[in-house]
Amino acid sequence: MDLKKLLVVFCALVGLACGAGSSAAREEPAASRAPVVQPAPVQRPVQDAVELGETVDLKAGETTEVASKDVSIRFARLVSDSRCAEGMVCVWEGEAVIELALAEPGRGERTTAALASTGRGGRQSVEFAACRVDLVAVSSGGDQVTLRVSKA
Repeated sequence: MDLKKLLVVFCALVGLACGAGSSAAREEPAASRAPVVQPAPVQRPVQDAVELGETVDLKAGETTEVASKDVSIRFARLVSDSRCAEGMVCVWEGEAVIELALAEPGRGERTTAALASTGRGGRQSVEFAACRVDLVAVSSGGDQVTLRVSKA
């Protein structure tokens, strides 16, 4: 048998094998199949209100309120992280960049801000609604930040 015929026979056998598997799946009774369940979106609670001059730790998706202001701060996400992994020796320090979502619901104001763990790649603080938010630290996994909230 030449190579061309062998290839045709092989493809036919593979096609039959795949077809048999899919027809067996169609013949399975619907009652025996497990329903597809989509995971619920992760809801992060609102942290206790932070006073001006205090620090607060937020995990990704968590929100805190500023006690004396109508301002909320949410750690939206880790944008990038070029920091050296734990236990590694690196030539360059690297930096983490996070995104905060800031809101003043009473006035309908909202904004986002990217903050960098070092001053090289961007700003380390943002001012919003007479509040200043400084990025103090980003956890090694990038899933938690420490912020200092003060009067602007």
